[in-house]
Amino acid sequence: MKAGSTGTSVELTPNSRPFLIKRLLSDGFDTVLLFGLFMLFTSLIMKLPLAGTYHAHYESAAAILEETRERLQNDAAAISEELRNNYEYRNALFAANLHGYLLKMLVAFLAEALVFLLVPLLSKDRQTLGKLLTEVMPFSEKRQSRIKWYQVTARFLFIFFLDSCGLYLVTGILTFLLVPVLRLIEMLLNKKNKTVCDFVTFVFIIEKRSYDGIG
Repeated sequence: MKAGSTGTSVELTPNSRPFLIKRLLSDGFDTVLLFGLFMLFTSLIMKLPLAGTYHAHYESAAAILEETRERLQNDAAAISEELRNNYEYRNALFAANLHGYLLKMLVAFLAEALVFLLVPLLSKDRQTLGKLLTEVMPFSEKRQSRIKWYQVTARFLFIFFLDSCGLYLVTGILTFLLVPVLRLIEMLLNKKNKTVCDFVTFVFIIEKRSYDGIG
């Protein structure tokens, strides 16, 4: 294959693909970092006026629930039945959940843009911090070179829409535990240890030292 701007040839060595444990450590570090940023940004955004609508709907639903509990003397069955037929409560709860979800997706967008978009775009080898620490890098199978900015962007969008908007809607905070498990399963199902995101963006994760000479 070509070595980019140098015009020399670089041989693909058997050791170019990192050990699975190294790939898991790389993804694991990025997931933990993302979780930390997600929790930090969530605590900050919930204090901003932007979260005012969420708080208003949540407090409205909570007030109806508290009034119902006091009136029915904490009769769980009766409370459940009345709330099920209370459209004001159901509408307030739905609005609170919807606005809460939208706020969480905004937070996820900011955190993931930092971890999976900004840092790789600023990195010469398009590495996240996890890949930098474990000395692996994404490599374009199609172009046989370091990945381009649009591949970094595609990976970020894939992670945001599938892992965040999609999976978080169903599993909530458990997404941070489920995503690493799903990625491990995906990697074990093929010889190159590629995830679905890797296949979609035509990326292969390699040992950085194998290609230090690529221009």
